[in-house]
Amino acid sequence: MAYYPVADRLLIINQTGKMVWELSNEGHEHAAIAALFARRFCISEARAWHDVGQLLRVLADGGWQADHAEGSDARLPAAGVAPATDSVGPTCCGIFCFGDSRIRAMSSVAAFDAGFFARFQHRLVEADGSEDVLEISQSGCRYLLVFRGSFVAEATTVSKMISFICELLLALEHPNRPLLAFCHAGAVVWKKHSLLMPGLSGAGKSTLTAFLAAHGFIYLGDDTVAVGEGDAALLPLPTCLSIKSGSWPIIEALYPALRSSPTINRFSRSLRYVDPQDNSVILPAAPAPSAIVFPTYSAGELTQLKPLSPLQTMICLLGAHASLSAPATEAKLRKLIDFVEKTPAYELSYAELPEAMQAIKEVLTSQNQ
Repeated sequence: MAYYPVADRLLIINQTGKMVWELSNEGHEHAAIAALFARRFCISEARAWHDVGQLLRVLADGGWQADHAEGSDARLPAAGVAPATDSVGPTCCGIFCFGDSRIRAMSSVAAFDAGFFARFQHRLVEADGSEDVLEISQSGCRYLLVFRGSFVAEATTVSKMISFICELLLALEHPNRPLLAFCHAGAVVWKKHSLLMPGLSGAGKSTLTAFLAAHGFIYLGDDTVAVGEGDAALLPLPTCLSIKSGSWPIIEALYPALRSSPTINRFSRSLRYVDPQDNSVILPAAPAPSAIVFPTYSAGELTQLKPLSPLQTMICLLGAHASLSAPATEAKLRKLIDFVEKTPAYELSYAELPEAMQAIKEVLTSQNQ
């Protein structure tokens, strides 16, 4: 509890808030207070800047801050604005459309350059001044994500930051659709049956998805697919097909544009992106999957389809980096378990794409029986 005589008001705050209030009224700048809190509480400077800034804004709006030198209000940033980082200035990686939002992607981190955002090249739009800015930067060993001027998330690994970015873009693409979980997966629809195909990078998931999309299957996504919380609908992140160099000879015959697509080197692999719209109908979402299939390319092996128990399915989903949407709760976990128990799942090992497609058709057809 603190009393501010100038405003003749009583403010009830915790000890940490009281410290911010006192330091501010002693004339300490926002940046200095944030730096002190980052050291004292062992948190990142970005998080300290965000939290201190929010409280300073509340204090200023309520008349709780003492007047300092003329123009001192300039030290108060817009709520949530991130601090300066160790990175060089950000560059624009493109302007993209997600749902009703237009996003200008800015990055000063090499791992999140224009090559990273090339997966959304079919969503590129012209600038019109209405774009919301998504910015990725780096401070020390931490990656920082800022959207619309507010701090969103921080991560210590590239993969974790990718998850944060994908979850944010999924929320923009599917507004007002609560997300239960999401995973690295391809997704297609065949004769009103949707199919979820989770898998690690390099397992053959993207090649199979591209092949199916070129042979009558409706394309949903090839990167990150969310499961809706209420109805288990498949809600994909809208990405191009990502084709690695080993599959180019096969897929080029189906997608001629792949030959002229630029080669992007990421994580020691060469890949090209191709717009699936050239060959397939695209849906923004689909009903709950009729089946889950975990595909794996196995050269020289016979095509095999192995049913999975719910426990085996959950283990495979976790292996495909499936995770609950934030905030993770026990209720969401129960819903995910229920989703797994109700959905038939299989492991598919294949060497020939036509045989894999036939096996998938048989799985989906069996759901009518």
